[in-house]
Amino acid sequence: VPKPHTPFQWASQLDHETTDHRLQLLRDEVRKDKQFGRAIGFRYHDGKPGIIEGLLSRGDRRVGRVIEEVWRDGGRFDGWSEHFSYDRWIAACERALADEPVDLDWYTVREREYAEVLPWEHLDSGLDRDWLWEDWQDAVNGVEVDDCRWTPCFDCGVCPEMGTEIQIGPTGKQLLPLSVV
Repeated sequence: VPKPHTPFQWASQLDHETTDHRLQLLRDEVRKDKQFGRAIGFRYHDGKPGIIEGLLSRGDRRVGRVIEEVWRDGGRFDGWSEHFSYDRWIAACERALADEPVDLDWYTVREREYAEVLPWEHLDSGLDRDWLWEDWQDAVNGVEVDDCRWTPCFDCGVCPEMGTEIQIGPTGKQLLPLSVV
């Protein structure tokens, strides 16, 4: 789920079918490895709950009506898979957003443009919008960006303005390899 106040805030989210397909491929490949497969653990969210997380993560004030619709329809503890109903959320979106020029896909699976005013921009995270956009463009183009803890400052807007002191772990120490067992 692309998150606000990150370079990926402009990214489209995968639709739930593509997410589930890719997760299945990944699980199948991990299970094939008889030597290490059982030692590899990963946590994930299925595609349908992920779409709703995307709606809640990047939605604007109109999403409040969707949440209320879900609640009125009996939705409780939807973060728990045994209580989650994708169909209830879809129906709530259709009802709550019926008179709006937006729908669930508008909030989730479309890529945003630089000029678009994002719902969370009135909140100041300290990060410079232009820097976030440039970092997003680097990510789209596959440009590797050095870690600012080891290179000169990239002027993202956080460190000087926020009084953030970059923490660096101990140097000159060799880490022990992790056991696979």
